Amino acid sequence: MQKIMKNKIVTYFYVKEEKTDNDGEAPIYLRITVNGERAEISTNRKVDPSLWNKYSGRATGRSEGARIINASLATTRSFFAR
Repeated sequence: MQKIMKNKIVTYFYVKEEKTDNDGEAPIYLRITVNGERAEISTNRKVDPSLWNKYSGRATGRSEGARIINASLATTRSFFAR
């Protein structure tokens, strides 16, 4: 009998405030943890750090910009949740 191993995958979006540009926007990164092994990649998206909710990992508000960012992050997250 073959034992099936399940992988534990955790995704976390965060803003690197130390890399804020001249427009006041900081890049959004994705940390992926698979069975305790971490990897970090840029999402190629930027957001004003004051509009970022670090607990939910999403842009706050209902502006078009926040909706676009959150939709993009949801698409990215769903890719890794397959």
